Amino acid sequence: MSTANNSINTNAMVADLSESQRRDWEILRKRILVLNERAWDSRLNWPIVEQWLGNFDGTSSIEIPTERLHALYLLSQMMYFGGKEIRVLLRALYSELVYIPIVQKARKDLGGSREKHNIEAAVSNELKTTRFLGVGNPSESGVHLLYYFRQENRIPKDFFLDSARIFSRESVDGEIRTVLAEKDVRRYIFIDDLCGSGETAEKYSKDLLPRILELNPVAEIYYFSLFATTSGMTRVRTQSLFGKNCGSVFELDESYKCLTDESRYFSAMPASLDREILRKINNHYGNKVCPGNGNGFEDGQLLLAFSHNTPDNTLPIIWRDLENGSPVSWYSALKRYAKF
Repeated sequence: MSTANNSINTNAMVADLSESQRRDWEILRKRILVLNERAWDSRLNWPIVEQWLGNFDGTSSIEIPTERLHALYLLSQMMYFGGKEIRVLLRALYSELVYIPIVQKARKDLGGSREKHNIEAAVSNELKTTRFLGVGNPSESGVHLLYYFRQENRIPKDFFLDSARIFSRESVDGEIRTVLAEKDVRRYIFIDDLCGSGETAEKYSKDLLPRILELNPVAEIYYFSLFATTSGMTRVRTQSLFGKNCGSVFELDESYKCLTDESRYFSAMPASLDREILRKINNHYGNKVCPGNGNGFEDGQLLLAFSHNTPDNTLPIIWRDLENGSPVSWYSALKRYAKF
Protein backbone atom coordinates (compact mmCIF):
# COMPACT_ATOMS: atom_id res chain seq x y z
CA MET A 1 0.00 0.00 0.00
CA SER A 2 1.10 3.55 -0.61
CA THR A 3 2.92 5.32 2.19
CA ALA A 4 2.46 8.81 0.81
CA ASN A 5 0.72 11.32 3.08
CA ASN A 6 -3.04 11.36 2.59
CA SER A 7 -4.05 11.82 6.22
CA ILE A 8 -7.26 13.50 7.26
CA ASN A 9 -8.40 15.16 10.46
CA THR A 10 -11.11 12.70 11.49
CA ASN A 11 -11.98 14.61 14.65
CA ALA A 12 -12.95 17.68 12.67
CA MET A 13 -14.77 15.60 10.08
CA VAL A 14 -16.80 13.64 12.63
CA ALA A 15 -18.09 16.90 14.10
CA ASP A 16 -20.04 17.43 10.86
CA LEU A 17 -21.95 14.17 11.25
CA SER A 18 -25.33 13.84 12.94
CA GLU A 19 -25.46 12.55 16.50
CA SER A 20 -26.47 9.04 15.42
CA GLN A 21 -23.81 9.00 12.72
CA ARG A 22 -21.15 10.09 15.21
CA ARG A 23 -22.20 7.23 17.48
CA ASP A 24 -21.99 4.75 14.62
CA TRP A 25 -18.63 6.20 13.54
CA GLU A 26 -17.19 5.52 16.99
CA ILE A 27 -18.58 1.97 17.02
CA LEU A 28 -17.02 1.26 13.63
CA ARG A 29 -13.72 2.87 14.60
CA LYS A 30 -13.47 0.70 17.72
CA ARG A 31 -14.41 -2.39 15.72
CA ILE A 32 -11.60 -1.77 13.27
CA LEU A 33 -9.09 -1.15 16.06
CA VAL A 34 -10.05 -4.44 17.73
CA LEU A 35 -9.99 -6.37 14.45
CA ASN A 36 -6.63 -4.89 13.57
CA GLU A 37 -5.17 -6.02 16.88
CA ARG A 38 -6.78 -9.45 17.11
CA ALA A 39 -7.51 -10.64 13.59
CA TRP A 40 -5.84 -8.52 10.92
CA ASP A 41 -2.18 -9.05 11.82
CA SER A 42 -1.91 -5.28 12.54
CA ARG A 43 -2.17 -4.58 8.79
CA LEU A 44 -4.76 -1.81 9.22
CA ASN A 45 -3.77 0.55 12.00
CA TRP A 46 -5.72 3.76 12.33
CA PRO A 47 -3.24 6.02 10.46
CA ILE A 48 -3.55 3.70 7.43
CA VAL A 49 -7.33 3.79 7.72
CA GLU A 50 -7.30 7.60 7.85
CA GLN A 51 -5.05 7.70 4.80
CA TRP A 52 -7.45 5.44 2.93
CA LEU A 53 -10.48 7.49 3.99
CA GLY A 54 -8.77 10.54 2.54
CA ASN A 55 -9.48 9.11 -0.93
CA PHE A 56 -13.16 9.93 -0.50
CA ASP A 57 -13.23 13.62 -1.39
CA GLY A 58 -16.89 14.35 -2.11
CA THR A 59 -16.73 14.01 -5.88
CA SER A 60 -19.61 11.50 -5.77
CA SER A 61 -21.85 14.52 -4.91
CA ILE A 62 -22.33 13.13 -1.40
CA GLU A 63 -20.99 15.10 1.53
CA ILE A 64 -17.47 14.03 2.50
CA PRO A 65 -18.25 13.02 6.12
CA THR A 66 -21.11 10.82 4.89
CA GLU A 67 -18.92 9.25 2.20
CA ARG A 68 -16.24 8.41 4.72
CA LEU A 69 -18.68 7.00 7.26
CA HIS A 70 -20.06 4.60 4.63
CA ALA A 71 -16.55 3.71 3.46
CA LEU A 72 -15.58 2.99 7.06
CA TYR A 73 -18.49 0.60 7.34
CA LEU A 74 -17.36 -1.34 4.27
CA LEU A 75 -13.84 -1.59 5.66
CA SER A 76 -15.15 -2.80 9.02
CA GLN A 77 -16.82 -5.74 7.28
CA MET A 78 -13.64 -7.11 5.68
CA MET A 79 -13.02 -10.81 6.20
CA TYR A 80 -9.29 -11.21 6.72
CA PHE A 81 -7.51 -14.53 7.08
CA GLY A 82 -3.99 -14.44 8.46
CA GLY A 83 -1.28 -17.06 8.37
CA LYS A 84 -2.61 -19.04 11.36
CA GLU A 85 -6.12 -19.18 9.94
CA ILE A 86 -4.84 -20.23 6.52
CA ARG A 87 -2.92 -23.11 8.10
CA VAL A 88 -6.04 -24.29 9.93
CA LEU A 89 -8.00 -24.17 6.69
CA LEU A 90 -5.30 -26.15 4.90
CA ARG A 91 -5.61 -28.88 7.53
CA ALA A 92 -9.37 -28.87 7.04
CA LEU A 93 -8.99 -29.10 3.27
CA TYR A 94 -6.75 -32.16 3.54
CA SER A 95 -8.89 -33.86 6.17
CA GLU A 96 -12.33 -33.23 4.69
CA LEU A 97 -11.68 -33.21 0.96
CA VAL A 98 -8.71 -35.56 0.56
CA TYR A 99 -8.06 -37.92 3.46
CA ILE A 100 -11.58 -38.85 4.57
CA PRO A 101 -12.78 -39.63 1.00
CA ILE A 102 -9.68 -41.80 0.50
CA VAL A 103 -10.41 -43.66 3.75
CA GLN A 104 -14.01 -44.18 2.62
CA LYS A 105 -12.81 -45.51 -0.73
CA ALA A 106 -10.34 -47.83 0.98
CA ARG A 107 -13.05 -49.26 3.25
CA LYS A 108 -15.37 -49.75 0.28
CA ASP A 109 -12.65 -51.56 -1.68
CA LEU A 110 -12.10 -53.78 1.36
CA GLY A 111 -15.77 -54.72 1.47
CA GLY A 112 -16.62 -52.39 4.33
CA SER A 113 -13.81 -53.64 6.57
CA ARG A 114 -13.13 -51.88 9.87
CA GLU A 115 -9.77 -53.55 10.37
CA LYS A 116 -7.47 -50.66 11.17
CA HIS A 117 -4.27 -52.22 9.85
CA ASN A 118 -5.79 -53.13 6.49
CA ILE A 119 -7.42 -49.72 6.07
CA GLU A 120 -4.19 -47.88 6.91
CA ALA A 121 -2.27 -49.98 4.38
CA ALA A 122 -4.88 -49.31 1.68
CA VAL A 123 -4.90 -45.57 2.42
CA SER A 124 -1.10 -45.48 2.27
CA ASN A 125 -1.17 -47.12 -1.15
CA GLU A 126 -3.78 -44.62 -2.38
CA LEU A 127 -1.69 -41.66 -1.20
CA LYS A 128 1.41 -43.03 -2.92
CA THR A 129 -0.43 -42.70 -6.23
CA THR A 130 -1.59 -39.15 -5.43
CA ARG A 131 0.17 -35.90 -6.30
CA PHE A 132 -0.63 -32.39 -5.09
CA LEU A 133 -0.19 -29.35 -7.32
CA GLY A 134 -0.91 -25.65 -7.12
CA VAL A 135 -3.05 -23.77 -9.59
CA GLY A 136 -0.94 -21.40 -11.68
CA ASN A 137 2.77 -20.94 -12.11
CA PRO A 138 5.27 -21.30 -9.21
CA SER A 139 5.00 -17.61 -8.29
CA GLU A 140 1.23 -17.62 -7.73
CA SER A 141 -0.75 -18.13 -4.54
CA GLY A 142 -2.03 -21.63 -5.30
CA VAL A 143 1.52 -22.94 -5.52
CA HIS A 144 2.64 -20.78 -2.58
CA LEU A 145 0.12 -22.57 -0.32
CA LEU A 146 1.59 -26.00 -1.01
CA TYR A 147 4.53 -25.35 1.33
CA TYR A 148 2.20 -24.78 4.29
CA PHE A 149 -0.15 -27.54 3.12
CA ARG A 150 2.72 -30.04 3.26
CA GLN A 151 3.87 -28.84 6.68
CA GLU A 152 0.47 -28.82 8.33
CA ASN A 153 -0.53 -32.24 7.05
CA ARG A 154 2.87 -33.94 7.35
CA ILE A 155 2.87 -35.07 3.74
CA PRO A 156 6.13 -36.33 2.17
CA LYS A 157 7.59 -33.83 -0.28
CA ASP A 158 7.69 -36.49 -2.98
CA PHE A 159 3.89 -36.28 -3.14
CA PHE A 160 4.10 -32.79 -4.68
CA LEU A 161 4.60 -31.71 -8.26
CA ASP A 162 4.70 -28.56 -10.29
CA SER A 163 3.03 -28.64 -13.68
CA ALA A 164 6.37 -28.81 -15.52
CA ARG A 165 7.19 -32.12 -13.82
CA ILE A 166 3.98 -33.89 -14.77
CA PHE A 167 5.38 -34.80 -18.18
CA SER A 168 8.68 -36.03 -19.54
CA ARG A 169 10.06 -37.00 -22.92
CA GLU A 170 11.20 -40.47 -23.80
CA SER A 171 11.89 -42.61 -26.81
CA VAL A 172 9.01 -44.91 -27.78
CA ASP A 173 9.69 -47.23 -30.73
CA GLY A 174 12.45 -44.89 -31.84
CA GLU A 175 10.20 -41.83 -31.64
CA ILE A 176 10.49 -39.11 -28.98
CA ARG A 177 7.12 -38.72 -27.27
CA THR A 178 5.62 -36.89 -24.33
CA VAL A 179 4.72 -39.24 -21.50
CA LEU A 180 3.65 -38.92 -17.89
CA ALA A 181 6.75 -38.61 -15.74
CA GLU A 182 5.29 -40.82 -12.99
CA LYS A 183 3.27 -43.59 -14.62
CA ASP A 184 1.95 -44.98 -11.32
CA VAL A 185 0.25 -41.72 -10.37
CA ARG A 186 -3.48 -41.81 -10.96
CA ARG A 187 -4.80 -38.98 -8.78
CA TYR A 188 -3.86 -35.32 -9.33
CA ILE A 189 -5.15 -32.79 -6.80
CA PHE A 190 -4.91 -29.08 -7.62
CA ILE A 191 -5.08 -26.65 -4.68
CA ASP A 192 -6.06 -22.97 -4.74
CA ASP A 193 -6.79 -20.28 -2.17
CA LEU A 194 -9.91 -18.80 -3.81
CA CYS A 195 -12.24 -19.83 -6.59
CA GLY A 196 -13.78 -16.43 -7.27
CA SER A 197 -15.23 -16.20 -10.75
CA GLY A 198 -13.95 -19.67 -11.65
CA GLU A 199 -12.14 -18.29 -14.69
CA THR A 200 -8.62 -19.25 -13.57
CA ALA A 201 -9.51 -22.88 -12.83
CA GLU A 202 -11.46 -23.16 -16.07
CA LYS A 203 -8.62 -21.83 -18.21
CA TYR A 204 -6.03 -23.88 -16.35
CA SER A 205 -8.01 -27.07 -16.83
CA LYS A 206 -8.36 -26.51 -20.57
CA ASP A 207 -4.61 -26.13 -20.96
CA LEU A 208 -3.21 -28.89 -18.76
CA LEU A 209 -5.88 -31.48 -18.03
CA PRO A 210 -6.51 -32.70 -21.61
CA ARG A 211 -2.84 -33.65 -21.90
CA ILE A 212 -2.97 -35.66 -18.66
CA LEU A 213 -6.17 -37.47 -19.66
CA GLU A 214 -4.85 -38.18 -23.13
CA LEU A 215 -1.91 -40.03 -21.61
CA ASN A 216 -3.93 -41.63 -18.82
CA PRO A 217 -7.70 -41.71 -19.54
CA VAL A 218 -8.50 -43.16 -16.10
CA ALA A 219 -6.61 -40.50 -14.15
CA GLU A 220 -8.62 -38.74 -11.41
CA ILE A 221 -8.17 -34.97 -11.37
CA TYR A 222 -9.49 -32.77 -8.55
CA TYR A 223 -9.72 -29.06 -7.82
CA PHE A 224 -9.97 -27.95 -4.18
CA SER A 225 -9.90 -24.39 -2.85
CA LEU A 226 -9.97 -22.89 0.61
CA PHE A 227 -12.73 -20.48 -0.42
CA ALA A 228 -15.13 -20.49 -3.34
CA THR A 229 -18.07 -18.44 -4.44
CA THR A 230 -21.09 -20.56 -5.27
CA SER A 231 -21.19 -19.19 -8.82
CA GLY A 232 -17.45 -19.68 -9.34
CA MET A 233 -17.51 -23.30 -8.19
CA THR A 234 -20.56 -23.98 -10.34
CA ARG A 235 -18.66 -22.63 -13.34
CA VAL A 236 -15.69 -24.91 -12.67
CA ARG A 237 -17.93 -27.94 -12.23
CA THR A 238 -19.90 -27.30 -15.42
CA GLN A 239 -17.35 -25.68 -17.74
CA SER A 240 -14.06 -27.42 -16.95
CA LEU A 241 -12.62 -30.91 -17.07
CA PHE A 242 -12.53 -30.99 -13.28
CA GLY A 243 -16.26 -31.64 -13.43
CA LYS A 244 -17.76 -32.91 -10.20
CA ASN A 245 -14.30 -33.44 -8.66
CA CYS A 246 -14.32 -29.99 -7.05
CA GLY A 247 -14.84 -28.64 -3.58
CA SER A 248 -13.98 -25.96 -1.07
CA VAL A 249 -13.66 -25.61 2.68
CA PHE A 250 -15.68 -22.39 2.84
CA GLU A 251 -18.33 -21.57 0.25
CA LEU A 252 -19.37 -17.95 -0.23
CA ASP A 253 -22.98 -17.80 -1.37
CA GLU A 254 -24.62 -14.82 -3.06
CA SER A 255 -25.14 -13.09 0.28
CA TYR A 256 -21.38 -12.42 0.41
CA LYS A 257 -21.75 -10.05 -2.54
CA CYS A 258 -21.70 -6.86 -0.54
CA LEU A 259 -23.85 -4.62 -2.78
CA THR A 260 -26.78 -6.82 -3.79
CA ASP A 261 -30.23 -6.61 -2.22
CA GLU A 262 -29.58 -10.01 -0.62
CA SER A 263 -26.26 -8.89 0.88
CA ARG A 264 -25.67 -10.02 4.46
CA TYR A 265 -23.80 -6.77 5.01
CA PHE A 266 -26.95 -4.69 4.59
CA SER A 267 -28.75 -6.62 7.31
CA ALA A 268 -26.05 -5.62 9.81
CA MET A 269 -25.70 -2.02 8.63
CA PRO A 270 -26.31 0.73 11.24
CA ALA A 271 -29.57 2.62 10.87
CA SER A 272 -27.77 5.91 10.17
CA LEU A 273 -26.29 4.47 6.96
CA ASP A 274 -28.06 3.99 3.64
CA ARG A 275 -27.51 1.15 1.18
CA GLU A 276 -28.12 3.34 -1.88
CA ILE A 277 -25.50 5.80 -0.69
CA LEU A 278 -23.11 2.89 -0.16
CA ARG A 279 -23.71 1.68 -3.69
CA LYS A 280 -23.35 5.17 -5.15
CA ILE A 281 -20.04 5.72 -3.37
CA ASN A 282 -18.60 2.41 -4.50
CA ASN A 283 -19.89 2.86 -8.06
CA HIS A 284 -18.33 6.33 -8.31
CA TYR A 285 -14.92 5.63 -6.80
CA GLY A 286 -14.72 1.99 -7.86
CA ASN A 287 -15.05 2.90 -11.51
CA LYS A 288 -12.53 5.72 -11.12
CA VAL A 289 -9.82 3.38 -9.83
CA CYS A 290 -10.85 0.31 -11.85
CA PRO A 291 -12.89 1.33 -14.91
CA GLY A 292 -15.32 -1.41 -15.95
CA ASN A 293 -14.63 -3.51 -12.87
CA GLY A 294 -15.60 -1.20 -10.04
CA ASN A 295 -17.24 -4.08 -8.14
CA GLY A 296 -14.23 -6.36 -8.46
CA PHE A 297 -13.27 -8.84 -11.17
CA GLU A 298 -16.39 -10.17 -12.91
CA ASP A 299 -18.62 -8.35 -10.42
CA GLY A 300 -17.10 -10.21 -7.45
CA GLN A 301 -18.29 -7.72 -4.80
CA LEU A 302 -16.25 -9.51 -2.12
CA LEU A 303 -14.85 -8.11 1.11
CA LEU A 304 -12.11 -10.71 1.49
CA ALA A 305 -8.36 -10.59 2.04
CA PHE A 306 -5.57 -13.00 2.96
CA SER A 307 -2.25 -12.36 4.63
CA HIS A 308 -0.50 -13.36 1.39
CA ASN A 309 -2.69 -11.29 -0.96
CA THR A 310 -6.00 -9.56 -1.60
CA PRO A 311 -8.09 -11.13 -4.39
CA ASP A 312 -9.13 -8.92 -7.31
CA ASN A 313 -12.70 -10.13 -6.70
CA THR A 314 -12.68 -7.84 -3.65
CA LEU A 315 -13.91 -4.27 -4.14
CA PRO A 316 -11.10 -2.33 -5.88
CA ILE A 317 -11.55 0.69 -3.57
CA ILE A 318 -9.99 -1.55 -0.88
CA TRP A 319 -6.82 -2.66 -2.73
CA ARG A 320 -6.37 -0.69 -5.96
CA ASP A 321 -3.55 1.87 -6.16
CA LEU A 322 -1.14 3.28 -8.72
CA GLU A 323 1.12 0.23 -8.39
CA ASN A 324 -1.85 -1.99 -9.27
CA GLY A 325 -2.84 -0.01 -12.33
CA SER A 326 -5.24 2.61 -10.99
CA PRO A 327 -5.54 5.41 -13.59
CA VAL A 328 -5.96 7.93 -10.75
CA SER A 329 -4.15 8.45 -7.48
CA TRP A 330 -5.58 6.16 -4.82
CA TYR A 331 -4.28 4.93 -1.48
CA SER A 332 -5.08 1.27 -0.78
CA ALA A 333 -6.17 -0.07 2.59
CA LEU A 334 -4.91 -3.61 1.99
CA LYS A 335 -2.14 -4.70 -0.33
CA ARG A 336 -2.69 -6.65 -3.50
CA TYR A 337 0.23 -8.20 -5.36
CA ALA A 338 -0.72 -8.11 -9.01
CA LYS A 339 0.10 -10.94 -11.44
CA PHE A 340 1.20 -8.39 -14.10
